[in-house]
Amino acid sequence: MADEIVHLNMLEMNELVNKIADHYGFDDTMLSPDDGADDGDGALDGLGGAAAAPVEEKKVFDLKLVSYDDKAKIKVIKEVRSLAGLGLKEAKEMVEGAPKVILKDIKKELAEECKAKLEEIGAVMEIV
Repeated sequence: MADEIVHLNMLEMNELVNKIADHYGFDDTMLSPDDGADDGDGALDGLGGAAAAPVEEKKVFDLKLVSYDDKAKIKVIKEVRSLAGLGLKEAKEMVEGAPKVILKDIKKELAEECKAKLEEIGAVMEIV
């Protein structure tokens, strides 16, 4: 079935989308792309003026090394090496390549803990 859908031309694809929309009761505003622009009337496009959906809180974060104190370079390299589980060469390259993401997709608590450790020894960190 997926193979057949992939090989549909634009007219057939449009017909498929319209049939699915009819079946599930979607209206035209739900199918039109939303560019996120505010048209000034305060109503949300596609939602008929309904209340805004709750903002989903970010659950995973990246820890970014922005810069470091030159006097603390060796300490920062050692700490990055231990936190990221890298070899000495990789940790050195990562620190010297700042700004650079040190840890990806980590929980906020861990990000804050690691940030505090690195800032304590002279690094400037950012949680993104």
